Amino acid sequence: MPMFLKNKSIFIILIILLSSCSINNLSKKNVLKNVSILIETPDDRDNVLLKENLRRLINSNKNSHLKYILKAKISYSSSETLSVRGLNVLNSTKANVDYSLVKGGTGTLIKSGSFNSFPALSSSSNSLYSNEKSIDQIKERLNLSSAEKLNLLLKITLSRLN
Repeated sequence: MPMFLKNKSIFIILIILLSSCSINNLSKKNVLKNVSILIETPDDRDNVLLKENLRRLINSNKNSHLKYILKAKISYSSSETLSVRGLNVLNSTKANVDYSLVKGGTGTLIKSGSFNSFPALSSSSNSLYSNEKSIDQIKERLNLSSAEKLNLLLKITLSRLN
C-alpha cells in the first residue's frame, strides 16, 4: 500500500509541475500586444489586402509608447509548369514580400528583408472567367499565408528587442 501512495504522489507532483510550466508559457505568448505598429503598404488591391490581414493578425496596442512602422509590399510571379502526366499545363504562382521595420520616433531601421511563399498551383481552363477567379483565390490564399509568416517574423524580431 505505501508503494502505491508513493507512486501516486510522485505522479501528482509531476502533473502540477508540468501544468505550471505551461501556464507560464501562455502568459508570454503575444509580444505584439505591448507595441504599436503602423502598417504602410501601396494602394493596389493586393497590398491593401495584405495590410488588412496584417492588421487582423497583429492587433497592436494604439496607446503604447513603443511605436514601430512596418512598410510592406507584396508582388506575385506566375510561371507555367507541366502536370504529373505531362498532359495539362498548370500555373504556379509565388508571392514575394518585401518588408522593413522602422522605429517610430527615431526612424532607425530595425530589420528589413524579403521572402517568397511556397508556390500554389492552379489549373488552366478554357474559360477566361474561371482562370481569373482561380488566380484571384490563389492570390488571396498566398496573401494570408504571407501575412502569417510576416507576423511570425515580427514576433521573433520584437521579442529579441524587448
